[in-house]
Amino acid sequence: VNETIKLVAIDQWGNKSKEKIINVTVEMQEKSVVKKLEPLDPSKLKNKTNDNSVALIFGIENYNQSPKAIYANLDAKYFYEYAKKGFGINAQNIKLLIDQDANLISSLGIIEKWLPSKIKKNQTDLILFFAGHGLASNDGKDLFLLSQDSDPDLLSRTALSRAEIFNTIVKLKPKSVTMFFDTCYSGVSREEETLLASARPIRIAVEKQDTPDNFTVFSASQIDQISSGLKEAKHGIFSYYLMKGLEGKADINQDKKITNGELWAYMDENVSQRAAEQGREQNPSLSGDPDKVLISYR
Repeated sequence: VNETIKLVAIDQWGNKSKEKIINVTVEMQEKSVVKKLEPLDPSKLKNKTNDNSVALIFGIENYNQSPKAIYANLDAKYFYEYAKKGFGINAQNIKLLIDQDANLISSLGIIEKWLPSKIKKNQTDLILFFAGHGLASNDGKDLFLLSQDSDPDLLSRTALSRAEIFNTIVKLKPKSVTMFFDTCYSGVSREEETLLASARPIRIAVEKQDTPDNFTVFSASQIDQISSGLKEAKHGIFSYYLMKGLEGKADINQDKKITNGELWAYMDENVSQRAAEQGREQNPSLSGDPDKVLISYR
C-alpha cells in the first residue's frame, strides 16, 4: 500500500530534528504468461480439386463510415488459401473482395451476376465467408452485412441484407451452401467502438431467421455478443479457430472427416475460452445439419 511517512529524530536530551516527509511507493510487478498460438498453416491441407465448388469471400477492415473491423482483411486472405487447399476450389471459382473491392455496387454485382455464372443447378457447392461488420435493423426483423461504403444509419439502402442474399442464392438452386460469418449484429466493433453515428440504442432484439434446408450457417457470436479479435494471432477469434479446426483440430474422432457439429463444438470451446480471457462472452452458433460432413482428408 502506498503511504506517506513523517520522520523525526530525537536525541537523549529531547532535541528534535526537522520533520522529513517520505513518500513510500510499493511497486507491484505482475508477470503475465502469454499463451503461444500456433500460426495458421493452410499448407497442411491438400485436398483434390473439386470443379463443382465455388467460394465468395469478403474481408472488410477499413470502412468509409464505420470503425475498423480489425484483422478482417487477413481473415479473408487466409480463408482464400483454405478454400483452395482445404475445399479444393479452383482459383477461377473463388472471388475475393477486400476493402474497396467490397463496396456496395461491386458486392451486389458479384452476388447478382458472378454467382449465377458459376453456380450449376443441383451440382455446385457454395462456400461464403464474410469478415467485417454486421448490424440489425431498428425493428429487429433483418440482419445486414455492411459493405465497405455502407452508412450504418441507412442500412436498407446502403448495406447487404442477409435475407436477400439467402433468397438470391436459393433461386440459383446450388447443391449445398455453407456460410461463415465472422461478424456480429450488436452495433459494436471488435475493438468495442460503436458503429452508429446517432445516439439510438444498440440494436440487438433480432428475430430469429429461418435457414434454408440445404444451408449451413456458422456465425461468430450470439446476436447480443461482440465478435472479438485475437491480437496474439492477428485474426478474429472465430476466424482463427475456424481455420485451425479445418486443419484437423476439429476432427474429434480422428476419422479424417470433420462434420459441421464437430467444427462447431471445437470452435465453441475455444472461442468462448479466448473471449472469456478478454472479459467478454462469445459463443459461435450453427444452423444446419450437424452430422453433415464439411471436409474430408486424404
